Amino acid sequence: MSLEDAKSRASKYGEVVGLISRVTPISHGKDNNQIRAEIPYEVYLKRKFLIGSYVGISIPVSGTLMLGRITSVERADILAISRIPALSPVEDVSAITTPLSLTIELLSEKVENEVVPPSSPVDPQSPIFVPSQEFIKEMLGLPQDGIPIGKIVEGYRILDVPVNLTEEALRHHVLVVGTTGAGKTNLLRLLITRSRIPVLGFDIQGDYVKTMAKIGGTVLVPVTRDMGKVTEFVSLFLKRSNLQDFRISQVDGQRITLTNGEKTFHVELLGFRLRETYKEIPDVSPLFSGQGAYFFKLITEHCLTEIDNWIGECEELFSEFHVHKTTEDNIRRSVIMLKETGILDIPLEKGFLGEPNYEDLVRKKAIVDLRWVMEKGISTATTTAFLIVDRLFRLIDAKYKNEGVETPYLLVFDEAHEYFPQSRRDEEKEGLERLINRILRLGRVRGMGTVLATHRPTDLNDLILTLTNTKIAMRADEDALEKIGMEEYANILQASPPGYAVMRTFSLKVQDLVFRTDKYE
Repeated sequence: MSLEDAKSRASKYGEVVGLISRVTPISHGKDNNQIRAEIPYEVYLKRKFLIGSYVGISIPVSGTLMLGRITSVERADILAISRIPALSPVEDVSAITTPLSLTIELLSEKVENEVVPPSSPVDPQSPIFVPSQEFIKEMLGLPQDGIPIGKIVEGYRILDVPVNLTEEALRHHVLVVGTTGAGKTNLLRLLITRSRIPVLGFDIQGDYVKTMAKIGGTVLVPVTRDMGKVTEFVSLFLKRSNLQDFRISQVDGQRITLTNGEKTFHVELLGFRLRETYKEIPDVSPLFSGQGAYFFKLITEHCLTEIDNWIGECEELFSEFHVHKTTEDNIRRSVIMLKETGILDIPLEKGFLGEPNYEDLVRKKAIVDLRWVMEKGISTATTTAFLIVDRLFRLIDAKYKNEGVETPYLLVFDEAHEYFPQSRRDEEKEGLERLINRILRLGRVRGMGTVLATHRPTDLNDLILTLTNTKIAMRADEDALEKIGMEEYANILQASPPGYAVMRTFSLKVQDLVFRTDKYE
């Protein structure tokens, strides 16, 4: 193929603007994927070439096309090019009419209509071109389906090329890292509201309550025994959520319908019964030792009662099951602490506050507002969250095993380090990692995807880092980026505006994608 043929081919996909360098050897390989190119001065005057801009390359000999990204730009005076020393700083406008030099990172190559990693030699004088949006989409492997979360960027310039997160990427789990104000909450709101599959988000700070009110979703509110009357609690809930324009339109047991005349959403209060959760609580709570968990389950199975009565009615079984004194003490302390959380056996009218209809929950969008149980401590909030996740997993697992049917479902954890921390004790770590395995590894096979967001990945359990196949880095410090293996972006991300992000994922034709999230309205 001649240079003219290469130019003709390039012009089908964009505007030819320059050539691969003639004055430096062009090499790329395992340890080096960057090459040099030159843009004529007259083209440089008409077009902006930014660090991060995409360029296409049409290679004469192989007849293939490549996509690259500008990593550095260089301008040189004619004296620098000709290596003539300047005896005095004299202005000469004509001396800056020199080419713009680019360093280009090779991203992908189109070979016989298939996009693959770049492997062909790049010939000197290969035409380079400003690619069309369709060419960029194809060469990056951007999917047409999925949740739209933003658009790709070139430097400070946003291109009208959408970035979507596919259901497949979500099922392989996503970790979002960014400091306060980087745009994590905005991104999670986009995912929750734009998702085409049911979603459940866990909300420690109440950031997503108004989002649910706006889209007519459901807010699950785990409460404690301090709740008081339902109507008084709902009034306080609306005040703390800055939703005072909403009023109760219907109360159906623990499910309350709220409206402001234009929009309607639902609040569902929930509590747990000890007799229905005693097998799960020791596995999701940090209170019990290994032996304590085992004997607590065994004894409670033979002594079904409310949490208030457990010690009085059940401790006589300690001797029957030959429980060691230290294990007895652990169980007693744990039961007292469970009682103090206030989340078990909450009286409501003539009975007790119960759990939601989980079969209904897996068919809609909802969040769990954990602010009220957070007042009893972070372990109370996370125990509550894990009990709900356990119920959902069991339901989805049963459908998978009995009917062979997957259940597309998305879990969202903001402040993920609070739920999945680096554990101090081996017993805690073992129990937590069993839980992570169930949610992420087994959940994926059954259709469950997980999005986790944190500003402190250094405090996050390492298994989360291993099992999340898509990482989205936003503004963060170097330690945080190093933890997820993206420290090379520290310079651009440390001073980046809200919503500016780099995504590393298996689901694209390139390893890393720079984009700007949409603004949630």
